[in-house]
Amino acid sequence: MAIKQNIISALNNAKTEEFILNFKNEESYYYKKPDLEEESYLMGSRAGVSPFYTNNATNMIIRISRPLGNIAHAPLDWEITNKTKKIGDYTCRQAKTTEKLYGRQHGDYHYRHTIVWFTPEIPLNFGPKYYKGLPGLILQIEEKEFTLTAIKINLNPSEEVKITRVESDDNVITQEKSYNRINELEADRKKRMSNNR
Repeated sequence: MAIKQNIISALNNAKTEEFILNFKNEESYYYKKPDLEEESYLMGSRAGVSPFYTNNATNMIIRISRPLGNIAHAPLDWEITNKTKKIGDYTCRQAKTTEKLYGRQHGDYHYRHTIVWFTPEIPLNFGPKYYKGLPGLILQIEEKEFTLTAIKINLNPSEEVKITRVESDDNVITQEKSYNRINELEADRKKRMSNNR
C-alpha cells in the first residue's frame, strides 16, 4: 500500500516532461530529454521513455528498448480529416489512426484511437515516437493518457544534428517477438517471487 501511495503521489506531482525529435535527411531520432533529478530513479512516463529511430529510405521504425532490444514497428494507416487548428505559428491538419496494442497484464490485444496534428507547412513526414508518414511534420499527439505538443521548432540548427542510428542487422526483432519476450520476463519474475516466499 505504501508503494501504491508513493506512485499516486508521484503522478499527482508530476512535472511536464520534455522530449526531443532530431531529424536530418531521411532519418530521425526521438528521445526523452535527460533530467538530472531522474538519474537515480526513473519511474517511467505515460508517454513512454524509449527512444525511437526512423529511416525513410529503408522504411525502418525502431523502438530502442533496454530490456527487449530493438523492436521494429509497422507504419500506421492514417485517415486525414478536414479539421484544422493552429499550433504556434503553424496551421495544422488532423489525422486519426487506430493502433492494435498488446496488453502484457492479460496477454491479449486491445485497440487505441490516436489523433495527431501535422503541418503541411513543414513538408517532412517525421513525428514523435513511431508516429510518422503524413505529408507534414507532426506537432501534436493526443492520446487518452497524455498529449505531446511541440513547443520549439528549429529548422536551421547551428549545431550538428545527432542521430543515433540502428542498422538493419543490429538484432532487430518484430513486435510479436517482443511480446513473447515480455511473457518470458513476466514468467521469470513470477517464478522468482514465488521462490522468495
